[in-house]
Amino acid sequence: MKKTYFFLLFVVSSFCFSQQQPLDSILLKIHKPRDTVAFDIAMRYFENIWKQKEYDLALTYEDKLRSLSKKIKHNKGTGDVYNQIGNIYNLTNKHIKAFYNYDKAVIFYKIANHQRGLAIINNNKSTVEQKRGNFENAINYLLEANLYFARVKDSVVLASTYNNIGNVYSALDDFELAEEYYIKSIALKRKNKSKRIGASLNNLALLYIDLKKLDSAKILLKESLVISKRNKKIASIASAYNRLGALALIDKDYQKSRKYYDSSYTTAKKSKNESIAASVQQQLGLIAIKTKNFKKAENFLKAARQEIKKLKLDPLLLTNYEYSAKLDSAKGNFSEAYKWQKRYQELSDQNASDETAQKIELAEARFKSEMEQLKLIDAQEKREQQSKDELFRYRIFTYVSIGITLIILIFLGFIVKSRKERKRYVNQLNESNQVKNKLFSIISHDLKNEIHGLDGSLNLLKDNTISPEEFKEIVPLLANRTHQTSILLNNLLNWSKSQMKELNAKPTAFDINEIIAGKFTFFEPKAASKDITLTNALKPTLIFADKDMVAIVAQNLMANAIKFCNPGDSITLLSTEKEKHFEICFKDTGVGIAEENLNKLFAEETFTTTGTQHETGTGLGLKICKELVELNNGKIMVESVLGEGSTFCIMLPKPS
Repeated sequence: MKKTYFFLLFVVSSFCFSQQQPLDSILLKIHKPRDTVAFDIAMRYFENIWKQKEYDLALTYEDKLRSLSKKIKHNKGTGDVYNQIGNIYNLTNKHIKAFYNYDKAVIFYKIANHQRGLAIINNNKSTVEQKRGNFENAINYLLEANLYFARVKDSVVLASTYNNIGNVYSALDDFELAEEYYIKSIALKRKNKSKRIGASLNNLALLYIDLKKLDSAKILLKESLVISKRNKKIASIASAYNRLGALALIDKDYQKSRKYYDSSYTTAKKSKNESIAASVQQQLGLIAIKTKNFKKAENFLKAARQEIKKLKLDPLLLTNYEYSAKLDSAKGNFSEAYKWQKRYQELSDQNASDETAQKIELAEARFKSEMEQLKLIDAQEKREQQSKDELFRYRIFTYVSIGITLIILIFLGFIVKSRKERKRYVNQLNESNQVKNKLFSIISHDLKNEIHGLDGSLNLLKDNTISPEEFKEIVPLLANRTHQTSILLNNLLNWSKSQMKELNAKPTAFDINEIIAGKFTFFEPKAASKDITLTNALKPTLIFADKDMVAIVAQNLMANAIKFCNPGDSITLLSTEKEKHFEICFKDTGVGIAEENLNKLFAEETFTTTGTQHETGTGLGLKICKELVELNNGKIMVESVLGEGSTFCIMLPKPS
């Protein structure tokens, strides 16, 4: 016997341990909001522990589960924790603590909008109130649960709830409402083809028996019998036979009543429902009294009495004493009948006394228990408040830290921005200084040389050092120098503007030939002095660009071509029409450009060489050309072969 006991203890402990071990391992993995599924799995393991009546073990997880669910912001999960803790206290009859946790669960289920959870909470509260005998409160909670189950359209649970509501109304003797909810339960169970419809049919039939609606009760019980047999619901079969036997007994059809009671007894024994079996034996004893089969009646009542005493069913024992008194009265044994009546009265008085004492005892125990539970709840609320205070302090510290960090970051950002601005200003100043230095260099060297040359030649004439005839001979040279100075000044002005970002294109539609004609007139004396042929082979070329900027580009490209041509060379202007632009080329047969110098022409650093007649330059001309062409959404290109000549082409857009 001891070995068997220890074996069972080992099996139960192993099962609980098997639930505890995966629960611990799952809880270690729960950290973030996405871990809600893992938390719900953990709650199933937790439920298995307390359902094995390991209540103390289950309660050791209470704080951890609640803390984790709040950490991952799983409101439904937090509600589940409070609900299951409430169930533990409900099962251990700590009703105030149960209600405290159920009320907490309601808060989180409402936040999560978990309608089914709210229905379950109201169902649970109803069971607590039924245990306390507060049927009015119990019915209110069941009706509330009923509303939530209707919202989630859970017709299976709703049918069961309707049946429970009917039972409570029946206990309150409100037969009209009890009938209404039994009918609702039966209708839903028919719709769902529920196998448990027999219980509701039996309950409604019993109500009809109390209301003397015997024909309606018979119809329901026979239907219950057929359905319960089909679904193999033995308890419902036993109950249906029992009530059919009672109906036949009312009709004084003792043979049929005995037959039903025999069937009820057999099925009750099969389903191990000893209370129904004992009750049936008593009813069979009553039938035997009615049919004057006193020996059989005595046997039935004696057997029933032994079973009832063993089960401690005092209400049935009172009925047994009543039937035994009837039996002895029918036999004419009035002294024995008096003894049974005396036992009946003594048991009735004892039950009343015990019930009163029990009520007082329960009230005292409940008061003590509730006081202890109130203390526990107060302590728990203090702990929760302490946790909230700590959390509040932590949040304040966190917010202050974040604020300080943001201020530091803003300050650092301001410093970095200031340094970048300062660096940008320094770079701009350096660029301005470079422009200034370059400008002064050109003015002090190139422009000064040209002006000094002109001034020196004019002074020779002024001082009569040379004759007018000799001066006429150097006039072409002076004209050339004046021409070079004019170009230099133009380039210098535009370059300084571009460096200061003051050049802005104002495009219009015009024919480039208008500009080229004027430039040919301007450059013909210079070209003639070097014996260079100028040819304008441009077709009508309508472009969309800034006219003044294009004039500067044309002037620079023509001046450049003349500068690097020898006597006998030629310069030709050509145009080619493309889809969206014109390509205008300045082609010369001059000295050409070495391949290694081609990439230097448009570079940031100025590049220049002397012309065929030792003409000097600043290197700004081509750089200005590139900037002006690009400001007009164009492009400049160059091709050259050393000793054969160069071709500079500009691409400018057509009018749209």
